[in-house]
Amino acid sequence: MERSPMIDASAVRLGRLGPLLLLGQLAWAAPGAASGTLLAALLAGVTPAHKVGVFTAYAVAGAVTSAAGTVLGGLLSDRTRSRLGRRSPWLLGSALLAAVALTAAGLTSDLVLVGACYAVFQLGVGTWVAALSALIPDHVPAGSVGRASAFAGFGFLLGQTAGGVVAGALVTTPARGLIVVPWLMVLVAVVLALAVPGRDNRDEPRRIARRDLALPASRDFWLAFTGRFLFILAILMITTFQLYLLTDYLGLPTAEAGRVVGLATLLVGVLSAVSVIVAGVLADRLGRLKPVVGGAPVLLALGLVPLLVAPGLGTELVFFGIVGLTLGAYLAVDQALMVAVLPDPGTAARDLGVLSIGSTLPGVVAPIAGGLLAGAAGYLAIFVVALVLAVAAAAVVLGIRSVR
Repeated sequence: MERSPMIDASAVRLGRLGPLLLLGQLAWAAPGAASGTLLAALLAGVTPAHKVGVFTAYAVAGAVTSAAGTVLGGLLSDRTRSRLGRRSPWLLGSALLAAVALTAAGLTSDLVLVGACYAVFQLGVGTWVAALSALIPDHVPAGSVGRASAFAGFGFLLGQTAGGVVAGALVTTPARGLIVVPWLMVLVAVVLALAVPGRDNRDEPRRIARRDLALPASRDFWLAFTGRFLFILAILMITTFQLYLLTDYLGLPTAEAGRVVGLATLLVGVLSAVSVIVAGVLADRLGRLKPVVGGAPVLLALGLVPLLVAPGLGTELVFFGIVGLTLGAYLAVDQALMVAVLPDPGTAARDLGVLSIGSTLPGVVAPIAGGLLAGAAGYLAIFVVALVLAVAAAAVVLGIRSVR
């Protein structure tokens, strides 16, 4: 992929930038994961009778504002001209916005204000993700994008795990947790601004606004978006209803199901951490992305077959082991694929923001679609649909022509 003159292609060694990408992903994934649990715990104390409905409303609002942040924040980042370059102002600003908003949510018990603050927090997170993701096409040469993507994927996994641990430790004092956890983003934003400084681009001409507002017309761009959406949706169709699948489909007692959930989570975390590193290095050495990004959904589909023909605790754990392997490999290389299909380096942050909706939208669709399927045809239907989605994701990715 050729770089636009507008891209700050200043040399930053991957040995230095990689850990910073890891840190940047961890900085939003940890408070992002923790905030959901802490918010649920807060609502359980404030409005126990309506906690589920209120939390669902918050989650939907947060998903909408996060998506808006990734697209609009990316668009504005691409158009920014400043002494600090294009990305640093938005990393600093979005981190501060997110931290102040979630802190405010922890300082009030008014349900409307809590929801509004959480929505603003997610707006900041979405903007952060757009600016952070653009550091890869801005600074990383094509031959190292796979490893850079692996660093980012590993940081996301660490952040998700750390967020869960922190939330568990602060679940009895959720308001305090909401006040504390988001400030990691501000600290890391300062580190990124100092360690990966953007060059002064105030003398560069501004892009034509109408051109920036037009959605990409690239076929491969939208195939990459669709493949990501289908793969993440296939996983979430299962994991969203994990506890109910264990108790209602496999017939486990609630206490035992809880222990299995913990073991499954550990399996996913450990195997994802291994595969995210291996897949990133392998993709760079082979110079090929599609075998990994397209192969992960195929492996996921194969892992679903035993659950369909011989459901049981053993096949359940094998499946979640496969989820760990496929998710880690996908996270390692998917970002590299997204960078490779960008139609215009000058709109990298905006376009990566659009692509990131392919990751967030399944979180809204999966609970609704899975609930309807389970109610109409039982949990077996969820497995069947997830298998079809995984196969479709692989087919879509293999249809991308501009990437090997």
